[in-house]
Amino acid sequence: MPRIPAILASALLCFALTACGVGGDTATPEVLGDAPPALTISTPSLPAGSENEVYPATQLTAVNAQGAITWSIDSGALPPGITLDASGLIEGTPTAQGYFAFLVRANDGVASATKSLGIAVDTVGLVVQDGLVGGEAWTTRALTLAAAGQTGDVTFSVVTNGSAGSLSNENPTAGTATWTTGATGGLGVTDTLRVTETASGNSFDLTLEVMPDPTTTHTAAFGSSDVWWIDPSLKFGSHPYQTDVHAALVTVGMRAAASTGNGTQADQLAELYFRVEMLRRVNAMFLRNADGTPGAQGLPITVPFEEPGSPFTKPNAAGFLPGSTTRYSQMALIDGTSSGVLGTAYVDSTTNALHENDTTQGNFELGTFVNQIASIFNIAYSNPLANNPVNAADVDALRALLYQLPSPGGRYATLQSMGEGFARTVAAVVAHEVGHSLGLGHTSPPVTGSIMNASASIHPTATYSFTSGALNQLGGALPGVGRTSSQTAGRRGLRPTPFPAGGVRVCNCRYEPLRK
Repeated sequence: MPRIPAILASALLCFALTACGVGGDTATPEVLGDAPPALTISTPSLPAGSENEVYPATQLTAVNAQGAITWSIDSGALPPGITLDASGLIEGTPTAQGYFAFLVRANDGVASATKSLGIAVDTVGLVVQDGLVGGEAWTTRALTLAAAGQTGDVTFSVVTNGSAGSLSNENPTAGTATWTTGATGGLGVTDTLRVTETASGNSFDLTLEVMPDPTTTHTAAFGSSDVWWIDPSLKFGSHPYQTDVHAALVTVGMRAAASTGNGTQADQLAELYFRVEMLRRVNAMFLRNADGTPGAQGLPITVPFEEPGSPFTKPNAAGFLPGSTTRYSQMALIDGTSSGVLGTAYVDSTTNALHENDTTQGNFELGTFVNQIASIFNIAYSNPLANNPVNAADVDALRALLYQLPSPGGRYATLQSMGEGFARTVAAVVAHEVGHSLGLGHTSPPVTGSIMNASASIHPTATYSFTSGALNQLGGALPGVGRTSSQTAGRRGLRPTPFPAGGVRVCNCRYEPLRK
């Protein structure tokens, strides 16, 4: 990728990551609560209708609402003659035939949710119920297909197959099937799938653009590696967004301030770009290749894009699995604006030798980082996106950044410099806190460019790394399988400063004036 414009090199983000104990010497880390269940639209599908006949009135439903719901159409359109009122009632008399797809939104005043639905009038339709990422099909991913408005059995067929995908799990009566995209993706690569109603012969074609999966190697698939998964779904505090990632991205202008739920296409692409770029930076800091593969001297640690499954078994909230070999560690993105805590790390102790706690409760022993850095980032960078966030005009540029395509113009350079700058900033905090959780103290005395410095100046073109001593220590601490209490004790002896009682190290943040 092109390098970030040099003009930003003079804008330094300075924050202190100071070693300190618990109690009166430092701010107390946030006690994490379980995120409330997400608002979810529960209407599975909508009944079919007939032209010039009264449509069967249907009430949209949702679960986990925190207040009265207001319903609206985000995109697409209802059939002519059909209306949706704010209470969620769909009624009327359709005056045209066809399949009408739309995105419906439920807003309860605190959060919102969206869902793709459709109404078939004297025909049949086809939708993807599950498997799209940011509204797009990615290579080698399974998509759940569902017929809409069917009367009797249907059949599925492939019209065009640009990705070299495959059709499976066809259920003519239920009107469902699975389409697994192939390994070929890119601009102009499309798959077209057809559903046909057996009795009437009515059919509908669904065309999907297939893009290469930018996360295919960011997986928890590297054998005996320790796994740190950065959970993007948690929410703490009173901000109006569904997750703390959303709140942080709104702060830095990589999400529109008015967006809730899944957000707009631009919001979703910006979030995907940030998450992928952050992983690229984290991997480099642990000597891995930017795509997540081990590299010649990479440490045995993985930071996958999606939550790892078997054999990486996730423990129950606030629990841990002593003696287990799951190697599962979770790092959550938590809102710390009320406490001023930038990062918290908990020692990988002898009582939790494999580092498997889930951080959705207050009783946890691993590193977290918070979106306080978003506000600091804006001040340090004079971030132009903060007051002019991503919007529909940025979609092409965001897609180019996500899929590493040539610049299409627009705000490509600005989006790249701010997106990569924020991703690098967050990645430095992640690596710092993982280092703490595996026994590293702050570099004392400080070493230029050390990730474990108590005070770090972060800017887009800076290079951060662990010192050779820190790398040796991390190499002895990883992977989780086979880690022993004697190893843990040995690492403890190497720390420049001991962990305080309870094994907690709190990192408070501050910023300094810009240095020109």
